Amino acid sequence: SVVRELAGTAEALLEVETPLMEAGVDSLAATELSSRLRSLTGVPLSPTIVFEQPTPRAVATHLLEQVTGVDEVVTAVRGAVDEAAPLALVGTLGRWPGGCGDEGARWQLLRACGDAMGSVPATRWTLELMVDVDSLSTAQQQSVRHGGFVVGADRFDSLAFGISAAEASAMDPQQRLLLELGYSALHGSSHRRVTLMGGDSGVFLGIERPDWGIAQPPSARTSVYAVTGDNISAAAGRISFVLGMQGPCSSIDTACASAISAAHAASYAVRGGECADALGLAVSLKLAPFATLGASAAGMLSVDGRCKTLDARA
Repeated sequence: SVVRELAGTAEALLEVETPLMEAGVDSLAATELSSRLRSLTGVPLSPTIVFEQPTPRAVATHLLEQVTGVDEVVTAVRGAVDEAAPLALVGTLGRWPGGCGDEGARWQLLRACGDAMGSVPATRWTLELMVDVDSLSTAQQQSVRHGGFVVGADRFDSLAFGISAAEASAMDPQQRLLLELGYSALHGSSHRRVTLMGGDSGVFLGIERPDWGIAQPPSARTSVYAVTGDNISAAAGRISFVLGMQGPCSSIDTACASAISAAHAASYAVRGGECADALGLAVSLKLAPFATLGASAAGMLSVDGRCKTLDARA
């Protein structure tokens, strides 16, 4: 009833798993909520309880744990988890260059030795507008004009995640892609937001340095949303926050090994009992030509965009 009063929400509209912020509990109401609950129960509560315990059920569970100490029992049980226990992949999803939008299409492309390389989409960059083309070597000019690009990476349904249009426009497209595919993979494994909210599911993200910040005009870099919009540490936290997942959360940058490092960290956390399950993700969108130009100048790229590892033609 306290939550309903502070949120100004009718009883029929406020359920035990309704996110408090969506129900109308803002920062001021959150402070009042913690004060009233402290008076009613005698349990000291943080003014940021809405962010730490995002639903009425989570708040009630937290209060019960503080009174009974049941969280200590849960911690003891988790510490006894067998680190050699088998793991199960319960939901996978990806978006790949060449128009492959699902796992089946990707494997078909690999089996057929297909070619996912193509010209740089106009939605990524126009080389002549970003660098002095005449100053580039022939190899650089050839290398930077093609690559493997995910189709539709500029599209995003911000309303589905409760993100304003202004914030979405300031977000690195990598973060948008992670939200869409991360949620879809969880949904495909029979998870729902209502079951994830307040749970201990972990998020482990493999991600390299973002191009988004340097691709933006100077005026966009001072936006209030720019602080988190191109921050790789915020990329993993955004997924945890939007879905209410309160397990371990980290962004991992080990260059080309970022994806497998994230998968390793996720499996280690589950086996070690840090979380019951985990979402392992990886993303790599090239949004500016500068890293490619540098790699080409170092002789690290093939001029036709096709890998020739351990080959004399490399």
